[in-house]
Amino acid sequence: MQVRSIIFICLLIISSFFPAFANEQKIIKDLKEGGKLILIRHSEAPGTGDPANFNLNDCKTQRNLSAEGIEQAKRIGEFFKKNNIPFEKVYSSEYCRCKDTARNAFKDFETFSGLN
Repeated sequence: MQVRSIIFICLLIISSFFPAFANEQKIIKDLKEGGKLILIRHSEAPGTGDPANFNLNDCKTQRNLSAEGIEQAKRIGEFFKKNNIPFEKVYSSEYCRCKDTARNAFKDFETFSGLN
């Protein structure tokens, strides 16, 4: 009886992972079709907000990506590449953390002030 309960619990835990996997596969399939607008927020940049005297042209006055944020951005790019997800252009706001996310994920990008 106890072994049966343990097996049931293990199967329940294992089965809980399949919906997430199936959902990820559907997302990848949908993205591969193209014709989508994909919005990605900048990766990890510690803190909240920017100081009152920040300058968009001076990264030292802004919150910037942490080492983990840089790695997150690279993983985003690897996800697109590994799954052969096509895209035409990458646009970024003019904030350094956003440009750094775009650069680390996709290399080529254009800034667009409308995203600021």
